[in-house]
Formats: sequence, C-alpha cells, structure tokens
Amino acid sequence: MLKRLYTTLCSLSLGLWLLAGVMLALAVGSFSRASSEGGGLNEMPLFYFLKEAPLSFSWWLWICVALIALLCVNALLCSIEALRKKGRSIAPHLMHAGFLLVVIAHLISAFSGFKQQMQLTEGGSIGFPDGERVQVERINFEMGQMGMMKNYRAELRVGGAVKEVQPNQPVFHKGFGIYLKHVELTPAPVAIVEIHREPGAMAALLGALLFTAGNVMLLARRKGK
Repeated sequence: MLKRLYTTLCSLSLGLWLLAGVMLALAVGSFSRASSEGGGLNEMPLFYFLKEAPLSFSWWLWICVALIALLCVNALLCSIEALRKKGRSIAPHLMHAGFLLVVIAHLISAFSGFKQQMQLTEGGSIGFPDGERVQVERINFEMGQMGMMKNYRAELRVGGAVKEVQPNQPVFHKGFGIYLKHVELTPAPVAIVEIHREPGAMAALLGALLFTAGNVMLLARRKGK
C-alpha cells in the first residue's frame, strides 16, 4: 500500500492533474465574491487574508494552497526518482528546484510580506518600523492638450537625499518598495502611494531562472535528437 502511494505521488500524471486542479480553482475563484467585491485579496499578504477572510470568500484559495502543497511533494519525489536513475539529464532537476524555490519564495512573502496603500499630500510622510520617515516633498504633474493629466511624479526625501518616484519607477528603501499609483488634483494635490515588502522576491527570481534554464536545456536536448 505504501509503495502504491509512493508511486502515485511521484507520477507525472498526478502532477498534471494537480496543475489542472489549481487552474480550475483559480478560474472559479476569479468569479467569486473575493474577486468581484475586492475583499482585500490584492491589498495584503496572502496568509493574512486567509486568516481574516471568511471561508465563503477564501475557500478556493485554500483548495489552491492544498493542491500546490501536493504538487511540491510530487516535484520533490520526482526529483528523487530521477536521481535514482543514472544517465538522466540535469534539466528536470533544475526545473523541479526552480519550481520549489518559487513556491518557497511566495510562501515567505505570504507569511512576512507587507502591502499598504495610502494618500499623502505634500509634506506628508511614510513611517517605517525603525522609526525613520520618508517625506513627500513635492507632487509634480503635467497637463496634456486635452486637459488630461500626464507624467505625474512625486519627490521623496529619503534620509538626506531627494528621490523621484513615478509609475513603474518605484523607490526602494530598506527592503520596502514605494510605488506611485495615482495623483489626485483636487482639492489639493494628493499622491496615492503603495508600500510593498516582498522578502521572497530574490528567491523567486532565482527559482524562475533555474526553471527557465531547465526548460531551455530540455528543449535543446530534444531538438538535438
């Protein structure tokens, strides 16, 4: 019985079924109340949301977490089986290691990440856990010919330096990313700022590189045949 369970857990078919289950759960979840009504899913770390949200909002995410956990077990056992068979390419090991590293990275961010959105006027500041504050010195914008605002940005005083933050050009400070999401003009210029901390970001990047390298090696090997 244990041998049959082990064989099932390290089979490729199980991995494909688990992937299909994750995609199905995500597809169903995209039409749930958590997505249609906001529910804070995109405003806080994953496990904080799972802790606070009622099960009627988060049931599909729990299913995804369970399926991904089984998928990690499947990938780990597949790697063990591949190591037992001599002469196999290193590509599957890189892909499995990359996948597991990405999952671990997101798990770290889900537990200890940080995400908060705030509105700041000129002179307003952002407080950080060590007591230091980053102040909004100035909010700049340009008006287009049709009266539409464009090229908005904000100047932040970080320590003794002034740094400029723009959409898609964040400022990083002590592990936190400061993103400018939007600017409101009335009744006074207000910058809508989002603060992120993703402790698993570098591990996720390394995992993605390992997974990509494994795929490239596998494709090259099959093309050579």
